[in-house]
Amino acid sequence: MDDLRIEWLCGRVNDSLDVHQNDDFEELLSRNDGHAELMISDYLNQTTDDTHQPLIFYKLVLEQDEEIEVECGK
Repeated sequence: MDDLRIEWLCGRVNDSLDVHQNDDFEELLSRNDGHAELMISDYLNQTTDDTHQPLIFYKLVLEQDEEIEVECGK
């Protein structure tokens, strides 16, 4: 991350989503050859757009209620 604004955003997102490492955010930024980082950078560089679209980050937590049976061989 070369953009200090994106580094700051990473810290705020991690704090708000209760994530204690930067690995997930950095993985997000590197997806599709850095497409996500480019999109975030473009969003942060918008100065003349009057639409004011929000930038939303969320964490999806899945709970697994199903038991998994594992057979151990002798």
